[in-house]
Amino acid sequence: MKTDISTSVSADILPAASAHLGGTAGRNTVYDSQAACLVFCCGIVFKISSLPGLVASEMLSGTLWLYLFMIAVDVLMFAAVSSYASTGADALFSSRSPVLFRAFSALSSAWLLLKGVIYFCYTVVFLMVDLFVAVPPYVVVLALAAPVLYLGCKGVVSIARCAELFTPVLLLVFVANLALLDADMDAGRNLPLEAMPPEEFFKRGFLFGMWLGDMLPLAFSSIKRKKFPYLVVGTGVSYVLVAVVALIAVAMYGAALPYVYNMVIRLSGFNKLSLEIGRMEWAAIFIVIVMAMLSLSLHMWGAAEGSRRAFGSPLPARVMFAAGMIAVPLALPSAHVLTEFSVTEFGYAATGISLLLALVCGAEGIRARRAHKRKATPPQEDGGEET
Repeated sequence: MKTDISTSVSADILPAASAHLGGTAGRNTVYDSQAACLVFCCGIVFKISSLPGLVASEMLSGTLWLYLFMIAVDVLMFAAVSSYASTGADALFSSRSPVLFRAFSALSSAWLLLKGVIYFCYTVVFLMVDLFVAVPPYVVVLALAAPVLYLGCKGVVSIARCAELFTPVLLLVFVANLALLDADMDAGRNLPLEAMPPEEFFKRGFLFGMWLGDMLPLAFSSIKRKKFPYLVVGTGVSYVLVAVVALIAVAMYGAALPYVYNMVIRLSGFNKLSLEIGRMEWAAIFIVIVMAMLSLSLHMWGAAEGSRRAFGSPLPARVMFAAGMIAVPLALPSAHVLTEFSVTEFGYAATGISLLLALVCGAEGIRARRAHKRKATPPQEDGGEET
């Protein structure tokens, strides 16, 4: 039987641990319905926009199969993160192993900071191509950085409320684009006509580890459960859409998919309404901008919370995140340099770090559940009978 004790750790159970975390558990609490909205807005945006073309350049007709593999891994990783967040493992971990907890928090903060900056550069490229063609790059950078910094400093509750507000609209527009799609497609292109050996499949596939574990920031939140399984349903719907986009992308473009830099824009371009009333790419631009800003804000908040736990203050991560967002895209001769870098051997390191952090979350989540069960089970008197 579920009890409230299984949803989050409370100060009366671990007062010392709660004090050590600076009382952040309360103000970082989100409902699982909000977490489901965060999965939709923040967990899939870069998988359905820039990734299909990059994967196709390496995987050819194995693109859909790699996507299905990545979805399975990502769902398992998110299950570990949500278990960590919903059982109060954060406080238990900090109380039991302070040194390991600080190391985990520092690594998480650094990783989220790096991912956030790279994702930000991807978003700048998208905006420069589709929205701000004749605008100086620094204007685009500053215009995008302002809302990201604001929401990232406001915290996960504000980000979750924005996601909750935008999710119905974004989902409706996205599904409408799929329903009204009018394009020549050949689903047979998804068949493994150029099947590669398993070792080659994984050797190439793990280059895309940068796109795994986008929901890691929720490890620093506290997820409060409701009766309806919002998180399971929301995660399922979100990742089914990812698989559908991958399938359609290959069916539409085949060997030309590597030249498609943003699949969401292309879906809107083939909308039936475009044939009647003109260009509909604005709908996809709205989807990607909102989802990308929420995802970037969540990464910034996660990096700051990791810094708070590792070093006692979120300020170092916030300053480095802001400096990286503004300086890196302006300093690079081309933001495409980061795209190329992300799918080199760095992808293997990204895969390893993401899996390591998820494994720690999963292990600590299991420990926390066991601790709650021991706490909830009344002690048996000697010679007493179990009821």
